[in-house]
Amino acid sequence: MDRIAWRRRVPDPVADAGIAVALAVAVTVAIQVAPRQGVPPQPPGLEAYALGLLMAALALFRRRWPLAVLLATVVTLQVYNATDNPGLFPAVPLSVALATAWASGHRRWALLIAIWFAGSPFVFWLLQDPSYLPALLADSVPDISLFAAVLLLGEAVRGRRALDRAHAELVAEQARSERLLLNVLPAPIAARLMAEEGVIADAFPDVTVLFADLVDFTRRSDRVAPERVVQVLDDLFSAFDALAERYGLEKIKTIGDAYMVAGGLPEPRPGHAEAVADMALAIRDEVAGHADPAGQPLAIRIGIDTGPVVAGVIGRRRFIYDVWGDTVNMASRMESGGVPGCIQVTARTRDRLRDTFEFEPRGLVPVKGKGEMDVYLLLGRSSR
Repeated sequence: MDRIAWRRRVPDPVADAGIAVALAVAVTVAIQVAPRQGVPPQPPGLEAYALGLLMAALALFRRRWPLAVLLATVVTLQVYNATDNPGLFPAVPLSVALATAWASGHRRWALLIAIWFAGSPFVFWLLQDPSYLPALLADSVPDISLFAAVLLLGEAVRGRRALDRAHAELVAEQARSERLLLNVLPAPIAARLMAEEGVIADAFPDVTVLFADLVDFTRRSDRVAPERVVQVLDDLFSAFDALAERYGLEKIKTIGDAYMVAGGLPEPRPGHAEAVADMALAIRDEVAGHADPAGQPLAIRIGIDTGPVVAGVIGRRRFIYDVWGDTVNMASRMESGGVPGCIQVTARTRDRLRDTFEFEPRGLVPVKGKGEMDVYLLLGRSSR
């Protein structure tokens, strides 16, 4: 089991309670085996054993107030040492508070307190009886070693926390980058791009493309504040985005006040022509409920064609997922040569949808680069 999984399974309150109990036991055992003072030597009293309980209680608050708990532990230990109770290695009751304070960033305080408790006996005997220093040095080795181990433990915890924070920041940044990438690319294409695939280009034999353009929007917006223009487009195109998501279609791009969407890519799906037709009808209804920046009713032209396309990612900075081919050109020309407020489609789109939708023929209409072509107006779902 890795460290992160273990930490998820063991909540902090449970771990704190376990540490507090372990500290209480350690202090109690240390008192029991410590050399007894007095003539004759006196057994430790109840107030001595209360030290372990008090250290455990303080340990429960060490995460919230690490420095305060450390200082309170120091004061408690100093009061204990002023009594006739058995002497302790100070690193035992100080261990948890010292390690936590060090790990929390209060390293100067922790180091000063460790030096005080480890070095004050030497200063005392240096002034009182220097001949006792060799024996004191030998007796202090375990305590000094324990202090060093406690501070090293605190440093290990601090390093682990710093690593965890860096990892969390990295994961958050990666998630933000992925969200931004998904805002400009379809999810399957984004996954391929993150996998360091080379040129991303695919041929699709059967796709339905829709172009929608707001009629006379640019001229109407000339004398309106830019913020108002952008707000109107944002509200309207956000509604179009929601429709694309509802019908399972892929928004390709917006160009000014034009909107492009496709069905059947980047993953082929059945019924894409029907889905695009339904979205076109929904777009027409949605636009009817909006006004232009000047407060006048909006009108929209929509063009649709069905056929083969090529799709891929263009660019390395500010890249986009785009589509090309005669189908795209025809859908664009169906829109530009259409009727305001209507949905104009090619004959092959009409043939695909004739059993489920109703159409009105427009007859032969000149189409740039194609000559005259039969085109149709999509009216709605068939009542049959």
